[in-house]
Amino acid sequence: MAGFIQGPCESREELFDRDEELEMTLKCIRNGVWVAILGPRMSGKTSLAKVSANILREEGYESIYVNLIGVKGVRECAERILGSIPRSFIERIGELKGFLEALGVKIGLETKLKPSTSSTKVLEKLFFELSRREKLVVILDEVQEIKGGIGHFLTLLYRLRTTTRNLSFIFTGSAIGLMKTLLNPSPKNPMYGRTPVKVELKPWSMKLALEFLEQGLKKCNMRYSEEELEEAIRELGTLPGWLSFYGLRRCVGKPHEKALKEAKQQAIDIARKELQNMLKNRGEWTRKALRMLALGSRWTEILRETRISRKALRDLLQTLKNLYLVTEENGVYRITDPIYRQAALKL
Repeated sequence: MAGFIQGPCESREELFDRDEELEMTLKCIRNGVWVAILGPRMSGKTSLAKVSANILREEGYESIYVNLIGVKGVRECAERILGSIPRSFIERIGELKGFLEALGVKIGLETKLKPSTSSTKVLEKLFFELSRREKLVVILDEVQEIKGGIGHFLTLLYRLRTTTRNLSFIFTGSAIGLMKTLLNPSPKNPMYGRTPVKVELKPWSMKLALEFLEQGLKKCNMRYSEEELEEAIRELGTLPGWLSFYGLRRCVGKPHEKALKEAKQQAIDIARKELQNMLKNRGEWTRKALRMLALGSRWTEILRETRISRKALRDLLQTLKNLYLVTEENGVYRITDPIYRQAALKL
């Protein structure tokens, strides 16, 4: 029975729901197919990827998990990957350290590439060498964060796809930037015809969210009322991450009102920082547009109030849709998640 945990799930027992998505991910990797796990933040993308890798470990696979949040370009991505190689790899493959150093990688407390070293060549040689010895799954978490050198990175992935048989990738993130290019490559793109299979995580239904809270609170022997849980879902929405903030606080003994207030504030702070990061290099009109979307607005209303071009508004709305933040129904565009709605109103 699933309970509330801080951070991503690691085992099938910890993962609530998502059985269909888990089986699809496992089936793909077992058949040598790469996977792209898509969904809004706090929907459980990292959990699904990690649980999949841990199940596959029992079948003889090894895995490398790489958190790409904050990575700006391919070189920084390469250093993050190199720094994420488990110690067990280095201990078991005795020559790995010397192999990396010969490629121009400085191994220490912080793994760095020498200035003259090609990041993509290092990664190609490293993954080729590792996949000769192991069946390897590499999780690139929040891959859309990579913005610089995307062309070089796609060429690297193409070479790995065509030269290694024991290497699989699980990409997680939103359908923007590199992830968008991976899923919808042009005919001139080296990954054309080799796109990962898309596994999409949607927010839970009200019923599933209620079941998740009930199971978690029962597991930690915490009393609750149905009215309390319904209020928590109305305020926090149905994304697993936000609900876990509340459940964890209840399980340590905090009363409903205090747990909900704290969980809500923490969630809004996270959502607001994400929106602020998205606003960088965009005009002040974007803040107004987001506030209007929090309340629900039509295209013509946003266009009139922001006084921007149709193209600028179209691009913004498409980006927000790809981030799973905005939906359109009967001509009204709205931020669907209540936490992001409140975060947008505080911009």
